[in-house]
Formats: sequence, structure tokens, C-alpha cells
Amino acid sequence: MLWFKNAIIYQLNKDNLLDKQAIEQAVNACPFIPCSNIESTRSGWVSPYGEGENNPLLVEIDGQILLRLKKEIKILPASVIKQALNDKAAQQEQSLNRKLKKSEKLALKDEVYIDLLPRAFSKYQFVWLWIDTKQKQVIIDSSSFKQAEDILALLRKEMGSLALIPYSTEIPLEKSLTTWVKQSLHFPSILLGDEIELKDAIEENIIVKCKNQDVESQEIFVHIDSGKQVSKIKLIDESGVSFILNRDWTLKRIKFDNVILDKNEEFLPEEKNLKLDADFILMSNTLLKTFETLKNIINKL
Repeated sequence: MLWFKNAIIYQLNKDNLLDKQAIEQAVNACPFIPCSNIESTRSGWVSPYGEGENNPLLVEIDGQILLRLKKEIKILPASVIKQALNDKAAQQEQSLNRKLKKSEKLALKDEVYIDLLPRAFSKYQFVWLWIDTKQKQVIIDSSSFKQAEDILALLRKEMGSLALIPYSTEIPLEKSLTTWVKQSLHFPSILLGDEIELKDAIEENIIVKCKNQDVESQEIFVHIDSGKQVSKIKLIDESGVSFILNRDWTLKRIKFDNVILDKNEEFLPEEKNLKLDADFILMSNTLLKTFETLKNIINKL
């Protein structure tokens, strides 16, 4: 399903361009190919439209580009490796009539791993990547910066360079969010939700987490007055989107209201490509407005 559940936002250096042709060449140069018998993992691009011989690896609509990464991971349970290693070590020790050295066992472990790889079963991960060429930003549907950086590395490998940095503001976001809550500020489009996390400004291991809580209550203000800052908070965009905003500007647990999700329900099953196009337009327009509104609010705090 296309609809993003997370968003890690990267901003491109303003002097650079996100060129569709260069991106397309980079993606086409690295399509997904299954792991060979000696590989434990492999990543590559697949069509956002799904399997199909003629489906493109890149979807572009009015300056918005959609990509999809597929990653294969070979799964070998530790217990299986251990058993195979013990069996092989026992055979060698019997053959040599002596105990194996530590270095020999380590070498044997590598051998066993390579022997088992062709019989390992595969786990697959899919990650959406959205490139906004107009605002010069890249949004990845991931909750992990490591995963996001690995995906961008795949693009950089073919493009040569991609000067992206995670989106941030001059004033640390936790300070702005703390001001928003403490002063009970109200904005017409984005509302404070009922979930919050606060961390001590000095001792970060002191954490308070609240759910189903009025975040403008005296109880929360007491924590703020004691030196804690808002590290994450649920926000609700009245256009029909809710999410958890983290102090590193990542958005998690994005949820779209049915009033948005139901807008493209008229498409027939055989029109899945057209539906994906329509969903991408709707989702990207919705999130771009949410991002812009949120950034404007934070800049005022």
C-alpha cells in the first residue's frame, strides 16, 4: 500500500537540482536482482506499480517522483548455524584426532555460513521514496535513519553525489514544541494531540511518556517547569492527517482519515496503475500542505 506511515525528510542544497533524467538513469542502473548463492542481502529498485515487464522503475507526476526499493535478506537462524558448525567441527576433530584451534573454528564458521546460504529462506522489505523536485526535498517512508541512509547511498552510488541533509531548524525542535505546549498556543490548522513524551534537558534518561492525556494539563506543565522538554508529540492536521512528530523532525505513525483514503475508491481492480497515480497525487499534495503548515508554525515559535 502506497500511503506513507513514516517520513524522514531530507533537504537538498539549494544550489543543486534534482534532475529527473539523472535519477531515472541511476534507478535503471540498479534494478532489484535476487541474491546469489553467496550473498546474504541485496537491494535494488522495483516498479512502484508492482511486477510487470513493462512497468517503469520511476513514476513522475508534476515534479513529484515516486520510487520503491526492494531488499532481500537471507535468514539463517543462529541455532541452525551453531548445529551445523558443531557437526562439522566434530567431523574435523575426529579426522585430525585433535581439538580444533580457535582460529580454525572461526574459519570453519565462515565455511558453514557460505554452505548454508543457498538453502536459507528469504525475507523481503519494501520502502517507498518520494522526491519533491520543486521543494528540493526527499521523503523516505522509514522510521530508521540507518535504513534511509542506506537507500540514499544506493542513489549516490550511481549519481556520484547527492547533497542531502536531514531537515532541521535553527532553533532545536524540542524547544519550539515545549513553547507550543507550555504556552497553550492554538493554531487554526494543526492541533495538539493526546500523546506526548518529555525528556529531561540534562539527564536524557529521565523520560515521561503519556498517552490519552491532555497535553495542556497542569500535570504536563509541572514536568516542563522541572526542566523537561517535549521530545515527541502527537499532532493532528485538520485536513485529515495525524502523526507523531519527533525532535529530530521525523514523522512516525502517520494516519490518513478515511475522508482522504476514500477519495480514489472509484477505480476498478484492473486500473491499479491509475489508482496508484491518483493516490500518489493525493498523498503528496496532502503531506506537502501538512509539512508547509507545520514548518510555518514552528518558525513562529
